[in-house]
Amino acid sequence: TGRGVNCPLKMFKILVLGSLLSSVLAFTEEQIAMMKSLHSECVSQTGVAEDAISNAQAGNIADDPKLKCYMKCILEEIGVIGDDEKIDVDGALAILPEEMQEFAPAVMKKCGTQSGTDLCDAIFNTFKCYYAADKRVFFLP
Repeated sequence: TGRGVNCPLKMFKILVLGSLLSSVLAFTEEQIAMMKSLHSECVSQTGVAEDAISNAQAGNIADDPKLKCYMKCILEEIGVIGDDEKIDVDGALAILPEEMQEFAPAVMKKCGTQSGTDLCDAIFNTFKCYYAADKRVFFLP
């Protein structure tokens, strides 16, 4: 029965699947550990369902307030949301894997920070912009 799989193993599988689906990115063990930590922290803060995250990773991005705030949490935790509540695009680009440097800058600069009813909604709309422009730029741990 697959139900006995513990969360870290399940998350690792989601991360591996997500990275294979979005593009073949070579994550180091340190990056994987950091993504797992970010994931755990932001799930804890927002209460988002794992299904909402895995569905979003597959391109089915639900209009879910908890998912929206999960996305915001990820960017806050990695320190790329400025005091002005805008995404620091240059800061975000600086931490992307090398494999994404060829295609991500144009998309991230074009999308900037989209408008929204609050910061969670704005980040959600920005992630949707990434997905619409080039789904390889859309990534959730």
